[in-house]
Amino acid sequence: MCHPEENRSPSRRMLRNAIALAAILALSFLTAACGGSADEPTSGEVSETTAPTTTEATTTTEAPTTTTTEAPQEEPAPAEEAASTADESLDMVEHLREKTFYLWDVYNTHDPDALEIFYSDSYWEEEKDSIRANMQPFINQNLAFTAEETSPPTEIAPGKWETRHTARFPGGLVNMVFIYEEFDGTWLLTFAKPQ
Repeated sequence: MCHPEENRSPSRRMLRNAIALAAILALSFLTAACGGSADEPTSGEVSETTAPTTTEATTTTEAPTTTTTEAPQEEPAPAEEAASTADESLDMVEHLREKTFYLWDVYNTHDPDALEIFYSDSYWEEEKDSIRANMQPFINQNLAFTAEETSPPTEIAPGKWETRHTARFPGGLVNMVFIYEEFDGTWLLTFAKPQ
């Protein structure tokens, strides 16, 4: 006795198999697009779907590869910016270091008014009489300072740098704190006191 399905034409069975294969391929593509699942295809299904899955995987892989290639090209800008900032900081440290040692050289000339170039206008007006009075013993005894940096120039707030020095002279020493701020592109003292 024949089953009704056996009476159907081979083309009908092929159509049913093609639909089943299409469903398997669609599920394979969906699984590949979602990153895979625990329900991996059987070995029979793998051989039928290997070529299309590989093609699809290659197509989806190329777009991220292009994106990944572009990302490193954009990343050097922050790295260059960080390097530039580090270079600027090193330049500032060296600039303020030289300026502070030069201040001691000028102080040792015993000309208090020559120190004005190191001070902001308002701070100079506030301190000039005190500087002149403090320099008088050094003028009278022809004493000079020998300074050493005890704390390198360091940014303590945006646009504000501090350095510390110990200055020795015959019979004593003084520990100084200097704070610089920028005025029209020039770094000037806004604080210079013994600690």
